[in-house]
Amino acid sequence: MTLEHVGIATSSPDQIALFEHLLATAPYKSERVEREGVQTHFFGDGGRPGAAPKMELLEATRPDSPVAGFVGKRGPGLHHLAFEVGDLDAEVERVQTLGIRTLADAPKPGADGKRIVFLHPKDTAGVLVELVESVRPDRQWVEADGLAVGVSGPDDAPPLLVLHGALGSTDLETDRLIRVWEKTFQVYALDFAGHGRSADLAAEVPNWDDYVSDAIAVFDRFGLADAAVFGFSMGGAVALALAVRRPDLVGRLAIHGANVQWDEAEVEAMVGPMDVDRMERDHPFWARRLAETHGASRWRRLVAQLIAFTRGLPGLHLADSELARIACPTRVSAGDRDRFFDVRHAVGLYRAIPGAQLQIIPGLDHPIQGVDVPTFAAEVGAFLSDG
Repeated sequence: MTLEHVGIATSSPDQIALFEHLLATAPYKSERVEREGVQTHFFGDGGRPGAAPKMELLEATRPDSPVAGFVGKRGPGLHHLAFEVGDLDAEVERVQTLGIRTLADAPKPGADGKRIVFLHPKDTAGVLVELVESVRPDRQWVEADGLAVGVSGPDDAPPLLVLHGALGSTDLETDRLIRVWEKTFQVYALDFAGHGRSADLAAEVPNWDDYVSDAIAVFDRFGLADAAVFGFSMGGAVALALAVRRPDLVGRLAIHGANVQWDEAEVEAMVGPMDVDRMERDHPFWARRLAETHGASRWRRLVAQLIAFTRGLPGLHLADSELARIACPTRVSAGDRDRFFDVRHAVGLYRAIPGAQLQIIPGLDHPIQGVDVPTFAAEVGAFLSDG
């Protein structure tokens, strides 16, 4: 039994914003649990094995919810401690033999891909204790020409390639979405070269074709064709280039927070936060996350490579005439508060790609960790499966 997360009850959105500023990051996931009348916001590693416990902020969505009752009685603050167990049913039996009562007759579905049960605080020294069990399917990591590809989902399900953003990884950015999609797709989650579990980038100044080649390598390694593709940020731009250059590979396409027509001002806005010294001084939490994600001995080199790559983006446009050649059904989405790309880029893609769909999400910044995972994943999944 290990500490999985700490639950904190909040009474206003300002308190969630406070933790965003304190931790220098957005929640990696926000999930609404209608049955309990609560909106959850998770900070931390997103469930990466071996990492530190997470923090769950609880925001009541109706006045009769348990969280609203807690805040009304005690005010905002520590709500519960959650412990991960391997077999929840067996653990419930064990604690009951110790005379510890549960607050429900049986475990039930909870947020973040868990089965949960709460123990009665009168039997646990006044502390509300939650026992959680992960119900996520296993992901198998496969090597493909030095690239790490996480494969999960039913073997007979349609294929879906998932591409993360620059300086991101599957674990850091797209894992929460994949946990939804792998129920109906066989997901192939690529860590681009130099990122996450993949081998180092060879070139000090990466070429755009290098990243498109990474995506093609997945198709070749697993014999895929006519697959669904989802790409976020840089991954979305790679997905668009892939659909232009290899239309035989992409059956349906969804991109989020992507741009393929950069100007100098946008490049500077992206490069500024990448400065390692500035990052370690002003955003040490983010610097630690990059070191954990990409390796303590190589993350600085990756940042330097991505800075060099980003500075060359204004000369690497995909023209509207090229985008017009994308023949597969395409879904474009973006937040209207994206700090890097004005919403006009999403609108431009929508207009340039024949028959494209467009979703502008109010109040959403660039990090994909900020999307409402159940809603966003369901909408994108339905589109990619032609549902």
